[in-house]
Amino acid sequence: MNEKLIKHTLNNIKREKLLSLTNIFIMTMTFLVLGIFITLIVITQSILRTLERQAQVTIFFKDDFSEEKILELKAKLSGDSRIFGINYVSKEDAFNIFREINKDDPILLESVTSSILPASLEVRAKDLSDLPKLAEEFNQLDGVEEVRFFADVIGRFKQFSTVAYTGGFILVFAFLIISYSVIISTLRTTINSKGTELAIMRLVGATKSYVKVPLMFQGVFYGLVSSFISGAILLFLIIILRQIRVIPASFGLGFLPNLSLTPLAFAFLLWFLLVISGILLGYLGSLFAVKRYLKF
Repeated sequence: MNEKLIKHTLNNIKREKLLSLTNIFIMTMTFLVLGIFITLIVITQSILRTLERQAQVTIFFKDDFSEEKILELKAKLSGDSRIFGINYVSKEDAFNIFREINKDDPILLESVTSSILPASLEVRAKDLSDLPKLAEEFNQLDGVEEVRFFADVIGRFKQFSTVAYTGGFILVFAFLIISYSVIISTLRTTINSKGTELAIMRLVGATKSYVKVPLMFQGVFYGLVSSFISGAILLFLIIILRQIRVIPASFGLGFLPNLSLTPLAFAFLLWFLLVISGILLGYLGSLFAVKRYLKF
């Protein structure tokens, strides 16, 4: 029975070659754009995560606060679950950095020694929203002369991150709706063009499932083929872009912060997700179309 239904479905598609090719092309472009937006969202997340972890609070210590006490404080702060990393910058390190930055100004270098530069701790947080609170807490510590972080830059990072995520998810949702609508429109056209034929089949004894299931298989077929083709194109594009170093060496997934994927692994995962989405959208779209437009 299933083999007959599949054969009947394929015969329907062959009889409507132009319509089928047009629909597959439209849906392939839709899934391709959907995949591109998903890739852009993931790349944006990876870049933003890198920027977030580079943002830091710098704690400058008084001259009489010893290096031993600073290192003890560093060890203590390392146990804070909000903190991603801590870097100790000694007076000598600070002077070397200062000398490198101002290497073209020998007069300035002659007037500065390592003794007048403060030792510091550079603290990076796991979440940007924790930085203001951490800065406030650090200001209360003994031996701290100044706590500095660029609140406006942090705010812009956070704002851009929120806009990128929200806008990306809205676009992804919109393209899913487009794919769903294309399937419904396709099957509606098929049902309307074959209305008399389908009615005759019922009159000669064909069961409802025999009439309906091939139409549903047709929707699933469109979703499967178009998503498979778009996934293959995206795989090829990601490989090429990685070869010319346009995309990062690893992709981070926002909902799994500790997971990092290579571009190739991400491409195969995206391909799999697109195919599953295509099958699911094809099934749901065809089910809705059959129930709404097939009047028996």
